[in-house]
Amino acid sequence: MALSTVKISDTIEFCKRMSFNRNPVIGNSLQPALGAANMVAQTILSPPFSWPWNNQELAFTCNPVNNVATITNIVIDANGLLTVTANNTFIFNNPVLLAGLTTALELNGQLVVVETASATQFTAQTNFGTYATHSDTGTATVQTTQDYQIAAQYDATTTDYGSGFSHIEHASVLDINQTTPTWVELDIKANLALDTNSDRPRFLNVHTQDVAGNITFRVMPAPDKAYPVSIHMQLAAPSIKSVNQTWAPIPDYFQYIYNWGFLSLIWQFADDPRAQMANQKFTSALLSRAEGMSEDDRNIFLNNWNMLTTGQTMTMQQGKQARQV
Repeated sequence: MALSTVKISDTIEFCKRMSFNRNPVIGNSLQPALGAANMVAQTILSPPFSWPWNNQELAFTCNPVNNVATITNIVIDANGLLTVTANNTFIFNNPVLLAGLTTALELNGQLVVVETASATQFTAQTNFGTYATHSDTGTATVQTTQDYQIAAQYDATTTDYGSGFSHIEHASVLDINQTTPTWVELDIKANLALDTNSDRPRFLNVHTQDVAGNITFRVMPAPDKAYPVSIHMQLAAPSIKSVNQTWAPIPDYFQYIYNWGFLSLIWQFADDPRAQMANQKFTSALLSRAEGMSEDDRNIFLNNWNMLTTGQTMTMQQGKQARQV
């Protein structure tokens, strides 16, 4: 993690001195300062940009064996929420097949999706009505070996779980079938389906993220062996909620970049004609720091950012031209 000591309030003070002492912190909402700071930070830390001080390596090992739990008790509430008592290691969104029940026979053969899970029970939504608590025997079997959960990242600055993950940059699987195990790059997909076929995984996606921020990755095809998987990810921008926060994780040597970005937005808010100049300094400085970007990525970023920030300027220019006709 790079050194980040500059506070949002430091940038605000700089901005005031450059803006005839106009204060960009208005009222209890602290706007437009907080909005501008978040927009600049999220722009710097979002695709297509990739920074060596803002990434993390995640890993898991595939398990080709189906996950089975023994049921000891079931109950369904008036809203159809099924609660099953069973020692398990299930995760959010696991598809689970119920079987072998001796009391709740109508649940045999039903496929349910895990909503919450602890070490001793799990819940799932059903279409069945109220069913009083019953001791029962049977099994709950997860119908895929493709899903693997990584615990949520915790941001101590914003006390936010799950804010750490932004996107996968690349991922690899270790092919243990070779005499000398070899790393093979995985193809990143937006969505992957369940797969009955088993082999070395070739595809990976971010399948789900629960309310606590835990991330479930899905591989495809289903693994036939215990393949290690390594994932290189970029971290998301933390939410800026106070002017006393620093620009972390953006390093202090990026101060000249985010100051110009912040200033360009504040000057736009004030209809200051210098906004376009600040905006050009921000984009040129940011792109000069971004190593390894393709020309297409640069153009996409510039088009999107300029559409956001120059729309007001273009409208003013068009208005002036119209008045001269």
